[in-house]
Amino acid sequence: MKKLGLWLSALLILTTTGAFAGVMMQGFYWDVPAGGTWWNTMKANAYSLRYMVSGVGINRMWFPPASKCLNGGYSMGYDPYDYYDLGQYNQMGTIETRFGSQAELKAAVALFKSYGVSCTADIVLNHRAGGASEYNPKTGGNTWTSFAGVLSGMAKWHWDSFHPNNYCSGDEGSFGGYPDVCYSAGSAYTDMKAWLVWLKNSANAGFDSWRFDYVKGFAAWVVLDMRAASGNPFSVGEYWDANTTTLNTWANGSGASVFDFALYYTIKDVCNNTGGGGYLPNVFNSTLAFASKWDARAVTFVGNHDTDEIYSDKMLAYAFILTYKGYPCIYWKDYYNYGLATGGGSGTGWGNGIKQLVWCREKLAAGGPSIGILKSNDGDWISYQSGGYSTAAPGYIVIINDNASAWKGGAVVTSNGYLKSKTLKAYAWSSSVSGQNYAPANQWCDASGNVQVWAAPRGYAVYSVNGL
Repeated sequence: MKKLGLWLSALLILTTTGAFAGVMMQGFYWDVPAGGTWWNTMKANAYSLRYMVSGVGINRMWFPPASKCLNGGYSMGYDPYDYYDLGQYNQMGTIETRFGSQAELKAAVALFKSYGVSCTADIVLNHRAGGASEYNPKTGGNTWTSFAGVLSGMAKWHWDSFHPNNYCSGDEGSFGGYPDVCYSAGSAYTDMKAWLVWLKNSANAGFDSWRFDYVKGFAAWVVLDMRAASGNPFSVGEYWDANTTTLNTWANGSGASVFDFALYYTIKDVCNNTGGGGYLPNVFNSTLAFASKWDARAVTFVGNHDTDEIYSDKMLAYAFILTYKGYPCIYWKDYYNYGLATGGGSGTGWGNGIKQLVWCREKLAAGGPSIGILKSNDGDWISYQSGGYSTAAPGYIVIINDNASAWKGGAVVTSNGYLKSKTLKAYAWSSSVSGQNYAPANQWCDASGNVQVWAAPRGYAVYSVNGL
């Protein structure tokens, strides 16, 4: 049952930092096709992703872990063996990785970067896999911790680069039974900093930024130091936790951004409750959505390779993250496999899809929307605005409606001068309810900023100045 909520009016516009202008994409999903074709698949889509619609698109591509792994050509990259083997050495039963060769990786990265798209490497620091058995004086037995045989000849670690060793018995967490890397002493700390520098070189890969895997498994200072050693590039950590204070503590300690798992679970509850359950205004609650308070370090998402649990009305979630604060990340599988790029065609219940929402963010809000909440009612609908930047990027008003059967909306008052005394049109809209998936009517915004906004059941609308 829905809670009863108070009507709220927002009066301040909160501005995001310019560092988060744009849209990111996760360029893979779990068990992408094996056989060494994935780098080429990503490369083939580089142009269409950068120029999704009317010249706008993504500005960052997240690549899967690129190194040779324990499971060779079958691995998704999260069991790293030889960090410096990007698909050029014959070991672990294959030359190429699951995704392809080093040459194909370099070509894909280079093409994305030629279009102005940053390329983010997935970095697995917590553990290492595939080592040979060796005697470990700390445990008094044998451990799988000898990497003396890696064909790259780099990062040839032994037992003293892992927990336990003579300096520490353990850290924040281990994973999958793999040897747990120690950064307090030994070779790992120096070697991994050097490896990140190596990955940035276009002769090797050409990445320019990092996504750090399973950061709960080691201290935040490790990420802080790795970033510093590689030039402090944009970085985001996978701190899988819905506690927004905990997320903020990690972001402060690492200097990196963090995925907004809190918002993910909050908006999942709204989307999957197709009968109108959930409480939509929770997306503005700083204890339930990291981006609502700490947007400068929030990377928002609605699905990824580990958790893809929004199975109903996912476009409601995309409408929110692509028009709200933070740095939104599109999931490859949503865009391509689930047909949400364009909504799957007319009459399917998905309206204009992801492409049109990206256009709204990039064209109407210059890629980094500032936000003011206009209305938040009993839970059925919310409305918020992006401040304008110019007549060419005048901002927008968004309404999202999670009612199962009725159109919702009403009067709001905007402080955005670019929208006043203008006819406003819905540039993006949607409904998953049969027969309701059509654009709301144009609305007049008077000189005082008074305007009516409406959205179809289980739908949304993004209004801005007509005629752009």
